[in-house]
Amino acid sequence: MKHALLLLSAAIVLGGCAYRPTPTETIRIVDSVADIRTCKRLGEVSPTVPTVPGFDAAMEGMLQGIVALGGTDLYLQQRSRSDWLEVRGIAYRCPSAHEVTRNVVRVKG
Repeated sequence: MKHALLLLSAAIVLGGCAYRPTPTETIRIVDSVADIRTCKRLGEVSPTVPTVPGFDAAMEGMLQGIVALGGTDLYLQQRSRSDWLEVRGIAYRCPSAHEVTRNVVRVKG
């Protein structure tokens, strides 16, 4: 009986560790150009949309669009001058930390 209980407990614990995020959950959402300066622009994934109640549906559409384009980041571009009432979604593919390479230029002298 103890052996069966131990196996059941192990299965529950290990099963809890098997969570995999959905593709849209892995998209990074940014609102600054500085966050995407090393990234490749893939295209717009939404027209200008208001950030009013119901914005969740528009956001989900943007995330789905980025997944379809193979992107990694959603840049929310502010479209109103004084506030965040209207935004547009733009998809980017950004290198991960281990993919970033640095070019060193040495000057003779």
